[in-house]
Amino acid sequence: MQKVLELRRRRNDSAQFEALMEPHFAVLYSAARRLAASADDAEDLVQDVCIKAYRHRADLRAMEYPRAWLLRTLYNQFVDDQRRLKRSPQGQPAAMDGTVEFAAPEGTQPDRETERMMNREAIEGAMLRLNRDQRSLLGMHDIDGLSLVQIQSVTGLPIGTIKSKLYRARVKLGRLLSHLDPNSAPATRTGGQ
Repeated sequence: MQKVLELRRRRNDSAQFEALMEPHFAVLYSAARRLAASADDAEDLVQDVCIKAYRHRADLRAMEYPRAWLLRTLYNQFVDDQRRLKRSPQGQPAAMDGTVEFAAPEGTQPDRETERMMNREAIEGAMLRLNRDQRSLLGMHDIDGLSLVQIQSVTGLPIGTIKSKLYRARVKLGRLLSHLDPNSAPATRTGGQ
């Protein structure tokens, strides 16, 4: 009888944990995708975060905003993995495989949908040309909708630093996108961002 009760408790605990994590999976994967070298690496990163979250599930349930903790854990796990990888004989990870995920609006018209898809492809391509930190900050703020304070709790960076890095990332993204726009004047390259 004791084993049956233990099994029921574990199933109930697993179901509660899954319900707690469900609203955060898309944001976690999106953030992991911007950081990781491939979709498989992003999935592994999210899985590692879920394992850590499960170990701290009681604390997580008590948090008012668990998403910030989850994203900080994801970011720290990624940094730890990168440090470990640099020390390993295999060296650096492969380059990004070319996907950045954006949510598609429902009920759009075909011509607008085509234009939106072309714009999305241009933005995805430009995002991939940003460095990993720029891509990550823009993703957290502009795609995932995190506030500066939440980003600070994830990255540990001062808010002023986050603001300046976001500004530089947006400027660089704008320059990259202006090169793709046939109606824009040729941009002059300044500095080494």
